[in-house]
Amino acid sequence: MTRSFRKAHNRSPRRSAPQTHVLQEGESVRLSQRRCPKKEDVAGKCTDSHCIGKVMVVNWRRPQLNPFIVLMFIHLENDSARVESHKRPTTTPRRVLLDTGADFNLVSHDAYAQLNVEKRPYQGLVHSIGGYSELESTVFLRWHFRVPGSKSVRSSEHNAPFHILQKGSDAKFDCIIGRPWILENWTEFLALVEDNRKKQMGQDDNLKA
Repeated sequence: MTRSFRKAHNRSPRRSAPQTHVLQEGESVRLSQRRCPKKEDVAGKCTDSHCIGKVMVVNWRRPQLNPFIVLMFIHLENDSARVESHKRPTTTPRRVLLDTGADFNLVSHDAYAQLNVEKRPYQGLVHSIGGYSELESTVFLRWHFRVPGSKSVRSSEHNAPFHILQKGSDAKFDCIIGRPWILENWTEFLALVEDNRKKQMGQDDNLKA
């Protein structure tokens, strides 16, 4: 009787199945590879599925940039006071939403409290998605933006009334600039929004590179 023998092949240890991650909107992946720390291993030849030297997938959520959120620089003092206190900051940056659906300008109570600017009494209600908020007073603010594409050049100076939200109001932004100002300064509004959109596109290009 003739017997046939089949040579046994050494099987490599069973590797664990790679984990699958479904990317959500705004997420991306980054691949990185490090040399296996085991001395007997040749780089890239390690069969240990748990080796930290293997390719790792790192997931993170890419911050989404709202093109209608910009920085406004509120002036803290008038021109006559600058000569006496030139060493003190003359402006303060504030996060502002350019809202074409708002009928007037708003400033949060916390943001106003840090400005040390005189306010005028006012009583009224403002309606938003979250419901009605009571207003306590108004204040005239002077501010400027940065010229789109520049880190230091100022835009034209602006002056407009802002309604102050009551203390404890759930304010999402330091300020909201409404439709009246936007319509009067349409060209500047478009430039600010377009600059933010270009920044967002730049982030996307960097992730693809």
